[in-house]
Amino acid sequence: MANPIKRGESGSQVSSWNPTSSAASSLVSTIVPYGLTLQQTILTTGKVAIPADVTFVYAICVGAGGGAQVIYGSAGAGGVAWGWSLAVPYCVVGAGGTAGFGGYTRYGSIIAGGGAGGINTAAGVLGASANGAGAGYAGSVGSTNMWGIPNAGGNQGVSAISGGGGAYSTTTTGQNGGNGLVGGGGGGSTVANGGSGGNGINIITGAITFGGTATSNAGGGGAGVAGNGLSGSGIKGGNGGLGGGGGGASTGGTSYSTGGNGIIYLYW
Repeated sequence: MANPIKRGESGSQVSSWNPTSSAASSLVSTIVPYGLTLQQTILTTGKVAIPADVTFVYAICVGAGGGAQVIYGSAGAGGVAWGWSLAVPYCVVGAGGTAGFGGYTRYGSIIAGGGAGGINTAAGVLGASANGAGAGYAGSVGSTNMWGIPNAGGNQGVSAISGGGGAYSTTTTGQNGGNGLVGGGGGGSTVANGGSGGNGINIITGAITFGGTATSNAGGGGAGVAGNGLSGSGIKGGNGGLGGGGGGASTGGTSYSTGGNGIIYLYW
């Protein structure tokens, strides 16, 4: 007899990822639980009403995206975690970072980290912009990912469950954010347009969510699992989409992009 909490024989309902695969959409059938109904979509921290006869719930948590600081790195996407938890009456939903890390999201034992912010204070540090000698600046890591490695032209943010931020460039267009279930922010440029935000996947429907486009020198925001990233506007990078999108790189003044807020889906 088939295990009732598995999709087929290989779809175990716990967080997993094949790092050799870039097809994030293939994860959707693994993440969404077979035979259960989506009961609640939670957007804010607070109390959760669970029926008295429900002991365990299946939760999908998405951390908030990071926000990018002026000029330097774009921001990484929030993390995604899923699995079974004891039913609890309270949850935490991460707020999108502004020039810094996004907040974590938690329901019971399921915790998704926030995306890293694009900052300019620590070269080569996890979650910070890395200063390439004579080159551009890297975007920051996604919660489960790597940043774009800087070179003379910059690199696209790495694609995985949570997309990395695209690199900032001094010689060409800013690099695109990484794609995934959640998209990273697009990098900025001193000489051309910024990069677009990475695309994501709506976990519930399987539809693509789209990263924001770049404008002027600023990058577009990464897509969240529940909303598209916003386009850049002048020198301000686009904000990340709802459900963990990373903020796009800004390129001057005092403008900062904000990552997309986290989200929780509960099934029973």
